[in-house]
Amino acid sequence: MKKILVLLVLLAGAAGAAVYFSRSPDLVAHPNYYADYLPADTLATVSLLDLNGLTDTFPASAVGQLLAKTTVHDILTELGADPADSTGYDEVYDGVVGVVTNPAFRQVFGDDAVVALLAPDSARLRTDPGDELQQSLLVFATSAASGPLDSFARLVMSKSVSRETVAGLEITRIQLDEEVIYGYAENGILVLAWNPSNIVVAVGRKQAGGGLRTSDFFAAAEHFWSGFSGGRQYARSYVNIARLRPLLSGSKEKSARDAADFLQGLKVMQSIIVQTGNELRITSRLEYDFASLNGILKHQYQALSEKNLSLGLLTRQALAYYWSCTFDQAFVKEMFSAGEEEQYTKLDAEVRRELGMSLEEIIGAVGPQSGLVVKEIVNVGLFPLPRVIFFLQVRDHAIALKVLDRVRKKIAERGFAAEQSEQVNNQVIYYWSVLPGEATQPALVLTDTMLYIANGKSSLEPLIAGDMSLDMLPADMAATLGPELVENIEAGNYSTFVMRPARLADEVKEALDWLSGMLSAANGVSTGKLKEAVLKAMHSIEIVVATSDLQEDHADSVLVFKAAVSAEKKNQTSQKNK
Repeated sequence: MKKILVLLVLLAGAAGAAVYFSRSPDLVAHPNYYADYLPADTLATVSLLDLNGLTDTFPASAVGQLLAKTTVHDILTELGADPADSTGYDEVYDGVVGVVTNPAFRQVFGDDAVVALLAPDSARLRTDPGDELQQSLLVFATSAASGPLDSFARLVMSKSVSRETVAGLEITRIQLDEEVIYGYAENGILVLAWNPSNIVVAVGRKQAGGGLRTSDFFAAAEHFWSGFSGGRQYARSYVNIARLRPLLSGSKEKSARDAADFLQGLKVMQSIIVQTGNELRITSRLEYDFASLNGILKHQYQALSEKNLSLGLLTRQALAYYWSCTFDQAFVKEMFSAGEEEQYTKLDAEVRRELGMSLEEIIGAVGPQSGLVVKEIVNVGLFPLPRVIFFLQVRDHAIALKVLDRVRKKIAERGFAAEQSEQVNNQVIYYWSVLPGEATQPALVLTDTMLYIANGKSSLEPLIAGDMSLDMLPADMAATLGPELVENIEAGNYSTFVMRPARLADEVKEALDWLSGMLSAANGVSTGKLKEAVLKAMHSIEIVVATSDLQEDHADSVLVFKAAVSAEKKNQTSQKNK
C-alpha cells in the first residue's frame, strides 16, 4: 500500500470512536495556524490532535484488540476465509502501524495533523473527479523536528527524494511508487500536496496575510470551537457547504445534483471532538439561511413539537430508544423520490381500497413524533426475540380510531388470528395470539395522544395504567445519564437515540449463540471468535446518546460515547473519594 495513502486514510479516519481511548498533551499554541495558508473559499478542513496518544493506547483498547491481527486471523479462519485474506489484512495493518510508529512520523505528525480540501476546478471535477480532488488536497503539521524535509521524507515515505524550484520556491519532490507528492517546511510547519503550485500559492498567501481567516464562515467555526475550553480536544472540522453546493449541482451524477437541491440554504458546518473523563463528546453545528432552505426542511422545522411525549419510555432497563419528530406528509412523500410518484399513487390506491381513506388523510392524522424502545430480549422457544414498543403520535383521534377499527376488521376477515382485548384504565388493549408465548403476540392500544404497538400486551399495560409520566425522563435513568446528557435529551427537538451497549451485550449473548448454532448447522461456519470479540467491544461502552436540535438559523447535534467503568476502577474512585 502506498504509504501516503495510508497516511491520509489515518488522518481522515482517526477522528472516530477509537480516539476515545487516547490521551492528549497540550494543544499547539495556535491550533488554527493552517488558516493563514488557505484561501477563503476552502471547502473543508479536518484538524486532528495527538496521533501519538492514539498510537500508544489504541492497541490495548477493546476496539484495538478487535482489530488486532491475531483476533482477525482467528475470525477469518473460523469463517473459512482464504489464507490470502489474512495476508491482505496483515499488509494493510502493518502498513498503517509502520507509518504511525515511525519515529520521524511521530515527531512531525504526532501532535497535530490537518487535511484541507481546496476548491477544485469544476470542469476537471466533472471529467476526472478522483484525480481533481487529490490534486486539491493540502496536508499540514507542526513540529519541532530539526533537519531538512528530505531527511524526514526518506525516513517515512520514500527513498527517492529530490529538490525542485517551482515559481521561485524550493520544494521537496518525493517519489511514491508511481505517484509523486511535494513538500515544503518553514518555521516548524510542514506542508504536503500532490500539486506543487498549491504549496507555492499557500506560502505566498501566508506571507501576504488574509486567507481563510477573512471568511465569515470560518470565523463562525472558530467561535464555535472556542466554546469548548474544558476537556481534551481531539479533532476539529469545518465544511463550507455553500461553496460545495454549486460543485455538486454541476456534477454528471443525478444523485449529486439531487443532493445540491437538498443542501440549498445551508451555509457551514463545524464540529469538535472532546473527551472529559470517560466520556467522548462529538458536537456539530449546521448553520443555514432559513428563507432559502429546501421546502421539506422548512416544513419539518415548522412541524416540530414543543415536547417529547415519550421520554417516560426511556427507563433505566431499556436497551435502546429512538425518537424523532419527522413523521408527516412531507416526510412520507420524500420517501418516494422524483420519478417514483407512480409508486405513491399505487400505494394510495391500495390504502383507499383497504381502509376507505386516502394515505394523505391518514398521515395527516398522526405524527410528527414517532419511534421505538427495545425493552429486553427474551427466548420464545425456537429463537430469541426483542421486546419492542413502537409509538406514533396521534393528532386526530377520530381518524386514528377509524383506521384502527378498519385494520381490526381486515385482520378478522382474513383469519389472521382471533382478536382478544383487555381494558385498563378506560383504555382497550387489542392483541392477537400468533405463536405460543406472549412476546410473539402483536398488541396495540390507542390513547388520546399516542398509538402504541408492541409484541406482548404486558408491555403496554404500564403505559395506560396511569402510574407513568410519559413526557418525563424517569429519575433513575436521569441519574444514570448525568445532568449534561439529560439536558441534551430534553432539549433535543428533532431526534434522540440512546443505546446501552454493555447491557445489550449481556442480552444478545443468547441470541448470538442461537445464530452461531444456526450458521454452524447450515454451513459448517463457526463464529465463536467473532462473537467473543464483538461482545468484548460492546462491554467497553456503557451508553451511547445522539441528539439533534433545530433552531431557526442553525441545528446542533451531539453524539456521546460513555465508556464502561470496571468494578476495580469504581472501587478505586470510591476509596479516593473517602
